[in-house]
Amino acid sequence: MAAGLGIRFGWMTELMPKGFIECGGLSMVERSIRTLIDCGIERIIIGTGHLKEKYEELAQKYPQIECVYSPRYAETNSMYTLYNCREAIGDDDFLLLESDLVYEKKAIMALLENPEPDIMLITPVTKFQDQYYVEYSEGNRLTRCSTIETELDAKGELVGIHKLSNEFFRLMCEDYGKKAEEKPKLGYEYELLTMSQQIRKVYVLRVEGLWWYEIDDVDDLAYAEENVVGKIDRYINIGKL
Repeated sequence: MAAGLGIRFGWMTELMPKGFIECGGLSMVERSIRTLIDCGIERIIIGTGHLKEKYEELAQKYPQIECVYSPRYAETNSMYTLYNCREAIGDDDFLLLESDLVYEKKAIMALLENPEPDIMLITPVTKFQDQYYVEYSEGNRLTRCSTIETELDAKGELVGIHKLSNEFFRLMCEDYGKKAEEKPKLGYEYELLTMSQQIRKVYVLRVEGLWWYEIDDVDDLAYAEENVVGKIDRYINIGKL
């Protein structure tokens, strides 16, 4: 998901999409692409919006990439971007990722190796700001999400990486299609929550010791460069592709 304006980065995202901001010498989105390819992923669909041409140029470098433009990106949110990608996704199961993440390969492999078909990845709380807390019931079924820790029994923090079966995604699109015009600003995580509460289980996978960070502004970027990306780069050679 890479359609957003990234306004919290100020002037930086006037020149480039948020995913193109470098962390540790390489853009966040290219780090992610290289990690996915290293994990055996053969198709990468990028839902674009703001400065879409940057991603289209990147697709010339990586033939695995297909870009799907959302012309309503400025007035919608991540669920609309995902919904807009439904024809490109076709009949495939898939991983769902945000474009503003740095993470180690372990995050992807944990999802691919888990037999559950529909998974939300979480970790113990690690961010110093903008946390998204997750609660789950016995059997690891997603039950509540909130940006306010006291509103729920927080058992971890959303990473922004998921595994979804095509069957689940079709149900998700069917439900969202009924309310897309009413709730254009809905984030996909809230649609996942609705699904898990009312229709079909979303399994919450908590992974300990995972190096990752979501980078929303310059403070996040500074923290990730100082505390996180060096740990990730111990396990990969970012110049190998």
